[in-house]
Amino acid sequence: MLLTIDLGNTSLKLGLFDKDEQISFLCIDGIKDDYRSAFLSFIYKSNLREDSIKKSIFSCVVPSAYNQARLALESIVGADNVIDISTEKNYGITLDLPNPHDLGDDLFVMCAYAYNLYHRELLVISMGTATVINHVSKDGRYKHCIIAPGFSKIAETLWKNAAQLPEFELKHTDTYLANNTIDAMNIGIYKGYIGMLSSLIDGIQNEIKEDLYIVACGGLGKMVAPYINRFDEYDPDFVTKGLNYLYQRYEND
Repeated sequence: MLLTIDLGNTSLKLGLFDKDEQISFLCIDGIKDDYRSAFLSFIYKSNLREDSIKKSIFSCVVPSAYNQARLALESIVGADNVIDISTEKNYGITLDLPNPHDLGDDLFVMCAYAYNLYHRELLVISMGTATVINHVSKDGRYKHCIIAPGFSKIAETLWKNAAQLPEFELKHTDTYLANNTIDAMNIGIYKGYIGMLSSLIDGIQNEIKEDLYIVACGGLGKMVAPYINRFDEYDPDFVTKGLNYLYQRYEND
């Protein structure tokens, strides 16, 4: 059994796989410490014991949390059974960037996974704390990226910085017209985000001039993906599945 772990800025994504079969998945927001308890709780809730986990593959974009999380992981599966994702590894794509180490492990995983699946010109759009649009060429070179605010962060900025704007449950509307504060914010946040993302995709398409296959991913994307007709597919769990795929194809001796 393989335990996949992606530790991001706002969430911890955990997956359990038996070869290509996903047994369980969990996304936890706000974990800052006690990673061992989080890992064990996930394993137990999946009706498994820790000794059934033979290997783990680990992606982390939070340097300050890396050592603590990895030590917790080693205490469960053993240091020799933890595999770190690294942009220096050959997972089927080449980082054609001036500073390849700047690319986060999670984005590297998603782009490598997508390219291994499709072998075509790609946009891989990660919708999390930030919205990151990644471009991978049809010959497997990671070429470009755009970083924009995440959907939830746009709303959070309004709530935290405008005293008279309340926090509320975001809800998509079919109109561009509003006559009250809540509707006005819903329209502005939803339509504004969708318009931003659509405009960025159009700009990339105009410059690249290739037939782009667009993969959208990230848990926050579920709030907007149904309203953006540019995506060829949306998968909220793409990074966890990608970790398993890269392990099975490249790391499983």
